[in-house]
Amino acid sequence: MNKELLETVGLGHFKESDFSAKEVILRSGKSTKVWVHGPTGHGVLDSENWMEDDYYEEDYREEFSGDSKGKNIESERHFKMFRDLNKRQFEQFSEHLDSETSLLEIGCSFGGVVDYVVDFGIRTHHAVEPNKKDALYVREKYQNVKVHNSLLEDADLEKDSFDIAVSFEVLEHTTSPKDFLLKAKDCLKKEGLIHIEVPNHYDVLLSCFKEEINYNTFYYHKAHIHYFTPESLESLCEECGFSGEVISFLMYPFFNHVYWLQNQGPQPTATQALSLPLPTEEKTEAQKQINDFFRSAEAEYENLINLHKLGDCIVFQGVKR
Repeated sequence: MNKELLETVGLGHFKESDFSAKEVILRSGKSTKVWVHGPTGHGVLDSENWMEDDYYEEDYREEFSGDSKGKNIESERHFKMFRDLNKRQFEQFSEHLDSETSLLEIGCSFGGVVDYVVDFGIRTHHAVEPNKKDALYVREKYQNVKVHNSLLEDADLEKDSFDIAVSFEVLEHTTSPKDFLLKAKDCLKKEGLIHIEVPNHYDVLLSCFKEEINYNTFYYHKAHIHYFTPESLESLCEECGFSGEVISFLMYPFFNHVYWLQNQGPQPTATQALSLPLPTEEKTEAQKQINDFFRSAEAEYENLINLHKLGDCIVFQGVKR
């Protein structure tokens, strides 16, 4: 790690001497390294693996989808697959919405969160999405949403014009998350709210579970340049002029972790991985109690993981200073 690279990735406020190389295997099977910042645990993928910006116009969706084997999935199927998850994501910031809200979503993908915001009903709604198919799908489905088919830095957005900016699983893809956050800040009104969700480098499957489950060969992949921790995400957001806090968010629940422990690999689809497998039809009192036990086990596990900020995702929510 050198000073020039630190500036390129927007981490100039970190010391280069605090980084060390960690050997990893990407999801593709390629061996490479991630530069890990000792004080915060933040990781930066070695630059030999970085994708060009136009990768996200088409190729990304061809390689990464809700199918664990990377099969391409059309926008409509993606929309249905992540319906419940997108509701949970929407509910994390929905208390800040009202009929006069102006909102910007950066990286709206197939419009899963967009749909809930549209149903709520706000005054102004813009969405940025570089993938051509997803942008077209959202534009045709939601006539009152202004869709920008571009990266954030290329989007034609007015300064100081939005009450809220949200982004889910996008910041880790950017070369410079600092530039991304500063652009988002420019778009927000004074004391506007920002809500950013990213994968967690302290994901419990990676940081606590046995190495034999092989999650480390699934976790790292070429499309993620940055691997955030609660400390590094909060530090960067504060560096960019936001005040707030980081919380843990468990996207893939308890029984998905049990599957990893038993099978040393992911479930075939995100639909299966995100679901709660209730074992009975609840026709008897005993069956109902068994299902309730499964529900309570999942809820208790989620509370435990989030208490220690070990969820597979972390969220920064704060205001523009």
